[in-house]
Amino acid sequence: MFQAQDNKEIKRLHLRIKFLSFCFFLGFLVLSAKILYLANLSLGSVISITESDIHNMKRPNIYDRNGHLVASNIAISSVAIRPNLLRNKEDIVDRLLSAVPSFQREDLEYKIFNDKKFVWLKRGITPSEQDRIHNLGIPGIQFIDETKRFYSSANTLSSVIGYVNIDNIGQAGVEKFIDQQLETGNSGDVYLSADLEVSHAMRDELLKSMNEYSSIAAAGVLMDINNGEIIAAVSLPDFDPQYQADALLPENINKVTNSLYEIGSTFKPFTIAMALDSGLVHLDTEYDARQPIIAGGHKISDFRPQARILTVSEIFTHSSNIGAAKIALDFGTDYHKSFLKKLGLLDPVSTQIQNLPSSSIPVDWKEINTITISYGHGIAVSPLHAAVAGAPLFNGGRLVQPSFIKVENDSNTIYKQVLEPSTSEKIKKLMYMNVVDGSATRASVDGIFVGGKTGTANKLVGGSYDKDTRRTTFMGAFPLDKPKYIMFLLLDEPKPTENSHGLATAGWNVAPTFSNIVRRIAPMLDIKPSSIERLYDYDQIVVASN
Repeated sequence: MFQAQDNKEIKRLHLRIKFLSFCFFLGFLVLSAKILYLANLSLGSVISITESDIHNMKRPNIYDRNGHLVASNIAISSVAIRPNLLRNKEDIVDRLLSAVPSFQREDLEYKIFNDKKFVWLKRGITPSEQDRIHNLGIPGIQFIDETKRFYSSANTLSSVIGYVNIDNIGQAGVEKFIDQQLETGNSGDVYLSADLEVSHAMRDELLKSMNEYSSIAAAGVLMDINNGEIIAAVSLPDFDPQYQADALLPENINKVTNSLYEIGSTFKPFTIAMALDSGLVHLDTEYDARQPIIAGGHKISDFRPQARILTVSEIFTHSSNIGAAKIALDFGTDYHKSFLKKLGLLDPVSTQIQNLPSSSIPVDWKEINTITISYGHGIAVSPLHAAVAGAPLFNGGRLVQPSFIKVENDSNTIYKQVLEPSTSEKIKKLMYMNVVDGSATRASVDGIFVGGKTGTANKLVGGSYDKDTRRTTFMGAFPLDKPKYIMFLLLDEPKPTENSHGLATAGWNVAPTFSNIVRRIAPMLDIKPSSIERLYDYDQIVVASN
């Protein structure tokens, strides 16, 4: 009997042991899972911080094309706090305010009176502030070493460099392009195509013109027509990239790359190039400009009517809207649109700076649109658009891809032949004669052959053109005997002055601005005065037989 009872007890004991073993095993599994979860969570945090640190540490220096340092990294210290670890929070706020008077009570209370695990108190503190905070002995305070971007070029290259945010992440310009490079493991120093001294001179002259003509904004871009390098890009008003908040102000938008404008008669060279490149129209081809064109309920007339038959040459030098419209009508809407697309005027500009806008064009492109676009109304393009499309007019017909990064080897330049070289030569001749004896005489520069075209466009206000507000533009190239650079300039709402005899058209403001800039930058670009007196003779500009 006792033997049978012992056997039962042994069985119960075995069952208990098995049950306890199972419980221990189950607990072990739960604990292991928890440990793995926490390990992965911690690992994720470490990876995130490490990637951020690598991103900061490897952000490359930026130099201008001549090796001047324009953006670099400096070491800073920042302070954070862990509110979930704090007690007596009101006392902590008081102590922090006494140590660092620049803190704001409301801001501190917002950051400290919660249970968050991490909150930045201040990014970029001085050594003195760090010492005073450290001496408070507050638990949960943490000092973190960071790097901050420093821009030694201040405003001068802001349109090119762009800026980074407080976390050192590129937000615009070449800084944003650098982020893309870092993602691919390319962290070498960056050399801009821009020339710091040339950019400073262009910015200085545009500021002078803004003040002289009371303009609300200005823009300028200088590009090497042979390899696409952007030597200078200025957008005014501008900002110092050291102060990121200023970059977000609407008036500080990058007008060179991101703003679209109707550029008026500066667009006419594209219309005339289309006609000449077809082989069906020549410089001596005649068009009747005696009467305005009535189309779509609108009257198309000339600013200074010649009221006679004009050759293509004269349509250019007299800047005839009627003549340009009739040329475009001869080729038709589809041909006209296709030609402008070939020059890149209808698509976003392709370059290192991303997300650039397409030009603004009619949704339903009709005959009336072809008429107005022929002389630069009804289509809006960026200054960069205009400069890139304008390069083939001077360089033998090659469309080059613009670059904000220095081109180390011109043989690697990406280009597309979009015009016959003979077309480029004819347009270059017209541009030259327009400066010698046309609407752009005030763009001339002693000793340097330049050529270009002015444009004056009234602004759209409330859906209609306002005759009292305008934008003036100039597209020109130099030195024309050996074409090297194209420059596009814009003044927004220039006002008449005593020196301009009460006029505010392009020939009186933006054309002399071009002259002033070229005069200053030519020595910097190693452009020497020409030894010849005249590039083309007057008799090469064909006059109508009538």
